Amino acid sequence: MAEQSIGFATGTGAAYGDGNVGAGYDSSRMIAMETKTLGDGVLQVGNEFAMSGSGTGTLTIQDGAAIVGGYFYENTSSSAIVISTLANATYNVVIFVNSTAGSLTVSRSVADTTVGTYSVRLAVATSAQLTGRVYVQIGTITVAGAVITAITPSYAMFGTTSQLPYQAYASMSGGIAILTLANTSYDLSSFSSPTSSGEGLIVADNVANTMTVKRAGMYLITGSCAFSSGTTGNRLVTINVNGSNVSSTRQAAGGAATLTITQTALHFLAADDIIKIILQTSLAGQSVASGLFNVVRV
Repeated sequence: MAEQSIGFATGTGAAYGDGNVGAGYDSSRMIAMETKTLGDGVLQVGNEFAMSGSGTGTLTIQDGAAIVGGYFYENTSSSAIVISTLANATYNVVIFVNSTAGSLTVSRSVADTTVGTYSVRLAVATSAQLTGRVYVQIGTITVAGAVITAITPSYAMFGTTSQLPYQAYASMSGGIAILTLANTSYDLSSFSSPTSSGEGLIVADNVANTMTVKRAGMYLITGSCAFSSGTTGNRLVTINVNGSNVSSTRQAAGGAATLTITQTALHFLAADDIIKIILQTSLAGQSVASGLFNVVRV
């Protein structure tokens, strides 16, 4: 059958599909059509299965919806998965499909250590338990001493770029720097609390003075600094990725005691690339009283 549709009640007593009058839906048709029309991955609704629970023995996963191997999965409230009995290790957090006629074993699920027959459920699993199975990975957790010591989201869970927010961003303001020595690199640092678009695609760390992108793509990076004192020499603002300087702006003081320099550039970044704003001055004993650091996915 070249043309087909699903969703019409053409039978009696239950909903049937086009071409399947009286026989019910064909599962293979349904999952093929959902995959072709909706893709495969976490849908941008609800809280997108955000994870929390660091320092505790319970992993909490917020509500969300997904297409997993063509099967639709939805959770309308948060789920709690107890991990306190797990051995020390790093585990995968997944939306797991069991398309078999029997239960399948995972490390932990809401229903203890199994995912039931013909169902899609949230689960914590080892890589071996996922071999040959259909799933979407939300991220990983690290367990040590019966508590969660690390939670790492996986942004590959978004099946297509269109499922990400139209604009993902992170920003840190209030940065300062003391440039004691001439021609020496210093981090723009001591930022106030960061702000972001909230989905975690760009992680701002105002302790390490860094931005980390969690998915490859084109990013607009801006570092803006107000240098104070010093009417001679020049100042430099540099975008640094993974320890290497990738673009910069140098400007002469020009007789002004206060000089503001903004370095803005587009860069293609890989997943987990780390960005810093690096500063230099040709005149010793300078400082930055106010700095801004922005990263936007374009």
